[in-house]
Amino acid sequence: MQYARSVVWSKVSSERMEAWTEQMKAMGYAGSSNNPLARGIEGCCPGTSDAHAKLVEDDADKDKAELKLLNDLISKWRVPGVIKVPPRKVIPDFSNRGHTGLSVEHVHYLATSFKEKGFQKRKGNEGHDIPVLVCEKTSSELGKKSIENWRSKLNDEKGFAPQEHYERLFKGEELYTSLGNGHFNQALNLFFRECPSIYNQEKYVIGQDRDLKEAVYQGVGAIVLKAEIPLRDRETISKLLNSKREFKWSVHEDGTLDISDAFEDTRTCKQFEALSKVLDAVELNCLVRSELGVRDSHRIGQ
Repeated sequence: MQYARSVVWSKVSSERMEAWTEQMKAMGYAGSSNNPLARGIEGCCPGTSDAHAKLVEDDADKDKAELKLLNDLISKWRVPGVIKVPPRKVIPDFSNRGHTGLSVEHVHYLATSFKEKGFQKRKGNEGHDIPVLVCEKTSSELGKKSIENWRSKLNDEKGFAPQEHYERLFKGEELYTSLGNGHFNQALNLFFRECPSIYNQEKYVIGQDRDLKEAVYQGVGAIVLKAEIPLRDRETISKLLNSKREFKWSVHEDGTLDISDAFEDTRTCKQFEALSKVLDAVELNCLVRSELGVRDSHRIGQ
């Protein structure tokens, strides 16, 4: 990582796209079939080496359709009301981030933020994301898969709350699995167990932060879905919650919501924040290390 090449990203424009396209054509990347008698790079076809890249415009209709789908799925499967669920009862759902689970680096990134900046309660549609959880039976097929997946993650990675913290939960009849905001809940569990930071070994202690204490021991208001929700719908909700992060929506006190009318927050945000919503656990670990400038870690390459 120390000697990797630098890549500078800049916002694309029609003029830059036109110039780039001409450059690629001059290099022979217009596609061999474009002119068989004057082939460029052998075997090249549009779509390789970004030869078929294009300027992508925002698709308002697509956004509206996907927001409606998210709204319909949550409305179909949700339990009435907004429910506070203690983080200690939550593990990642089997469907979360393509079954890769959570990024331990991002969990500690959030916990460090809570510790240094204080816990920021959600007000209206501002603040932390609303957790979307499934009330799951430990004996169900997807419940067992979620437990097995999380156990495997805990065996491989000691940076989360200790395994005995979760084994008590697994012995019960019911738990909650996260489709959205899973890193948030596990960051709070680090405070519940006063775990050490993976960066400096300092323990996460609640101290005098009342809002943080409430979130750790009581939880924050969450949308809870029924256990009957199928895997495909879980995957769709999890994906859309992350890909539509820029749309701000509120949940009423009775748990009703209308995401289809959510407004888009067009303010610029850090590339780190945007990418953190769409990467899998391994990629997200790398992103956090890059953001923090961590170069000495046994997780590099994982």
